[in-house]
Amino acid sequence: MERTYEPVDADTAEVVGLIAYAALAGMTRLAKDGDQAPTIGVHIEHARMAAKAFRVFEQLEVWAEHRGLDLAAAAGEYSGLFDDLDARTRPSTWWERSVKTYVTLGMFTDLLHEVAELHGLFPDQDEAWDLGQGEWERANLAPRTASDEQLAARLSLWARRVAGEVLGLVRSTLFTHPLLAKDPDASDAMVAWVTKRHRERMVEINLKA
Repeated sequence: MERTYEPVDADTAEVVGLIAYAALAGMTRLAKDGDQAPTIGVHIEHARMAAKAFRVFEQLEVWAEHRGLDLAAAAGEYSGLFDDLDARTRPSTWWERSVKTYVTLGMFTDLLHEVAELHGLFPDQDEAWDLGQGEWERANLAPRTASDEQLAARLSLWARRVAGEVLGLVRSTLFTHPLLAKDPDASDAMVAWVTKRHRERMVEINLKA
């Protein structure tokens, strides 16, 4: 007997749309990082991360199809979400580009986890949503910043600038899409959690938040 699924309500559509759009944005960002990478090996590693991001989107497509949700339309509600962020944070070196991705993906992934959990969606998805970029930074950037104080200081300043922009984007997204957090208290708690987790990730690559 074929399984039947409940229709998707407006709250859920907003959440799934944001996750889908973020997956596409992550895929694009990682692919661009790979295209600018200093070696072919790094290019290949980032291509794998980008492919994993698109697999997240494809999994959401299957989920949405079963429930009659137009995923393209739901994701399209967030079109251009990162445009202003990107316009205001243009990296001048490849490592700045890489740190920008580390900060942006890390903070937004934390937001997505919090929103999905609040709505009771996609439990136990930590592994599926981990694209591997954080692990790559810890393995490849952390040793450099540990041994080069000037690099660490320069990238710390850059990371703080990017984080400020991303945090502003997190706040504005929750404000303009109030169904995501359901109430202001939940929104404030999400922002606090995203900030806390970001600081922890900076420590992991020897940068100051």
